[in-house]
Amino acid sequence: MSRANIGWLFYKKLYEKGNNDKHIENTLQKVIDAKGKDQRLKAKHNFTMETSYPGLVIGSGYTHGLSSEYDAKIGFYFDHTTGLPLIQGSSIKGLLRSCFGLEFGDQKDPYKEQKHNHIKDLLKKDIDVETLAKEIFEGIDTKTNKPKSIYERDIFYEARVVDYKNSLIDSDYITPHTDGALKNPNPIKFIKVSPEVSFEFNFDLKDGLISADEKMFLFIELLQIFGIGAKTNVGYGQLNIDLDKTKQNLKKNRLNDIISSANNPEDKAKAYIDKSNKPTQDLFKQLKELNLSNKTEILEHYKQKFPNLQGKWNDKIIKLLK
Repeated sequence: MSRANIGWLFYKKLYEKGNNDKHIENTLQKVIDAKGKDQRLKAKHNFTMETSYPGLVIGSGYTHGLSSEYDAKIGFYFDHTTGLPLIQGSSIKGLLRSCFGLEFGDQKDPYKEQKHNHIKDLLKKDIDVETLAKEIFEGIDTKTNKPKSIYERDIFYEARVVDYKNSLIDSDYITPHTDGALKNPNPIKFIKVSPEVSFEFNFDLKDGLISADEKMFLFIELLQIFGIGAKTNVGYGQLNIDLDKTKQNLKKNRLNDIISSANNPEDKAKAYIDKSNKPTQDLFKQLKELNLSNKTEILEHYKQKFPNLQGKWNDKIIKLLK
């Protein structure tokens, strides 16, 4: 949570004294100096992406701006409760939907075929992209061609600020020219999310034409390629991700799900082994507590995970599973 509600500063406090240059300048500096991060939502499918230079612009369609040259002339989206920058789930869903070439009302996408081929290339599958898109974004059951219940559909949550390196908010300028390419420049001040700010993207995805995990990694690739927010054509909204770490976290979450829900002790034993980096006392205790009926199977799984390790706990675990 933020210590100061940045949204309140930007949309309320800043207007408190009208076109008072000093007040506007001081309040906008408070917006830029504000710190804060949100709690992680940790939805079923989540990953963290970091903004790159020059940053991220969200909510530019909102009105903002006094006549004072010190004011920010472009709006910005802040969460109403926390006052922090937030990427709405509807914006994430809309951006990803646009990558699939679905019709929007009566409007057809002229690049539909190219987008479908692109999705196939990313998935490395010859799949019916139109049907996949309707499943993901419209909640259509691919078997019955009827709408799914809300509980069976893919859900898109907001992306929250969970970390940052140097600053959360910064100011920037765009400079349109009113008379020819190089004459009468008109600098327009605005605020942006700084580079190196981490957003946690959250989804509840379901298996369908492709698995839920495949959907998640497809979304990651599309967000990396196209970015999100305003002014992506001039470099804003570009996102970076540590894919290896994301895959490790996904694997860890899946193993935790098995450990917490599996009725079969052998499945739990394999999950405990797969989750471990090396033989430890904790792993020994976890395996000892399970009533294993097929120790030979678990021993083989253990030896595949740890083929070359020696030491006290390695020997104890092998003895336990014999």
